[in-house]
Amino acid sequence: MSSAVCSVVALQSDEQYFFGSSMDGSIKLFDRRFLKRDIQSYEGHMNSHSQLQLGVNPSETFLLSGGQDCFVRIWSIKTSKLIFEENVSNCIFPTVCWPYYGDFSYGYDEFLKHGENPYESTCSWGVWLGSREGLHYMRGTT
Repeated sequence: MSSAVCSVVALQSDEQYFFGSSMDGSIKLFDRRFLKRDIQSYEGHMNSHSQLQLGVNPSETFLLSGGQDCFVRIWSIKTSKLIFEENVSNCIFPTVCWPYYGDFSYGYDEFLKHGENPYESTCSWGVWLGSREGLHYMRGTT
């Protein structure tokens, strides 16, 4: 990585692969056998000076990060496509935790569509986000 590393997260299903994020805003997937170059890049993350953590959902299909611009972003791990991007607060979320709440393998429909309420009781997945203002919980449906 070309800048200071902020977060490293290994895939539980295959520890040969891990994500790294850095202070230049880049997020990359690496194979530890070939560390000289990344396998895949995930565009859209914003960071220049904050220690921001990455999160991977339990089925290892989605990657999440809070950005320095106060946006929460979710990418497809397989395609590196940005599939969710929303300013959910006026604060930076340096800490994320994606606990297991069921099967997340159904695809992009589980994420919030514009205008849906993320705090409805019918939501089937959830992500904890930590900031200087406290803990926040964001949910979506499948």
